[in-house]
Amino acid sequence: MIDANNMKIQISVRNFDFYYGKFQALRNINIDIPERQITAIIGPSGCGKTTLMRSINGLIPYSYRGNAQGDIQLFGKSVFDMKMVEISQIVGTVLQDPERQIVASFVFNEIAFGLENLGLPKEEILDRIDSIMRYLKISHLKDRETFQLSGGEKQKVVLAGVLAMNPKILLLDEPLASLDPASAVESLQVIRKLADDGISVIIVEHRVEDVLQIKPEKVMYLDEGEITYLGAAKGLLNVVDYSK
Repeated sequence: MIDANNMKIQISVRNFDFYYGKFQALRNINIDIPERQITAIIGPSGCGKTTLMRSINGLIPYSYRGNAQGDIQLFGKSVFDMKMVEISQIVGTVLQDPERQIVASFVFNEIAFGLENLGLPKEEILDRIDSIMRYLKISHLKDRETFQLSGGEKQKVVLAGVLAMNPKILLLDEPLASLDPASAVESLQVIRKLADDGISVIIVEHRVEDVLQIKPEKVMYLDEGEITYLGAAKGLLNVVDYSK
């Protein structure tokens, strides 16, 4: 059994507020996220889920402007003191629509894209691609054209490209949105395995009942930019109505 008290804290959010102009999108966010855990972030549209994700992966302040107060730390270092390239090697992000992340015509080239940008030796690139494709059980897709893949296959290929970079933290923005029920179940099983194997997983998802099936260690419910529940999944129903 894993002792949660001995886990390393990988993400620490302290007294974090964020404003788009005069609009306050996040208010007094505080949370510690250790290794080997899944944290599910849920709440109604516009509650601040995406803003929090963008703050963790560095898109705020590099791509989205606003006024941030408080701090977000990755392994004890503030994201506001880190360059985007440094954050990107710690935090991997998979978007709701995998097609928005696909840049190459063939699966192999897609997974290799980020590794080539790091300037890694060819042998290491090949080893990482082979290893992650076996891990995700998609080796049979290696020579396929990306535009011919199903939605579930595209998501796995995007995930493979992200995981090949060896991130310690994985952010998933509504990964089930475009998947059929069978693909969703398979995707969630992969997410559970990733966390069990050591990655901190943060998943933003509207399909709450599905996500709860993989027993996230922590659930955060956001409403109008504030945390109204933070704790074990089993206590969620007693506090909030997440169906709205």
